[in-house]
Amino acid sequence: MPDDLPSPGTYLRKRREAQCLSIDDVAAIFGTVPSVPLATRAAMLESIEADLTPIDDSVITALRKATELGSFRFDPNVLIRLIDMRAGSPLLSNAPRLCRTCACSENDACVEGWPAATCGWRDDEVDLCTACGPDDGDAGEETPPPANVPVNDQLGSAAA
Repeated sequence: MPDDLPSPGTYLRKRREAQCLSIDDVAAIFGTVPSVPLATRAAMLESIEADLTPIDDSVITALRKATELGSFRFDPNVLIRLIDMRAGSPLLSNAPRLCRTCACSENDACVEGWPAATCGWRDDEVDLCTACGPDDGDAGEETPPPANVPVNDQLGSAAA
């Protein structure tokens, strides 16, 4: 797994923290079968974020349901790719592009005032989104493409 990518647990923690959610917040919307107490779900999520508990299909399904409800945003495809890469699967496709601070991706951009404003990729640091990068106060600069718009070159021009 490339050194600059987060582990699957770290990815989930960064996405949770970027949305200002606590472990208990996510545990409250995280369904289990059979149902278990909130404290047990919270402990399981802490263990997942610490990469001590493997992320299986039941965890991904529960997290996807939370995403569908708009309660917890993450990119399931990125999570699955990170799990595969950590397991040593060969790199069959490009590694996901993630912000090093909040772990947003091209399919899961940071959102301010949902759903109107999303972050973009910074031109000066390819692994940092505009929501996490320093604000230089230059209101006259061109707005970068949203982070959920793939780019086709290093200059950040949007793919056609």
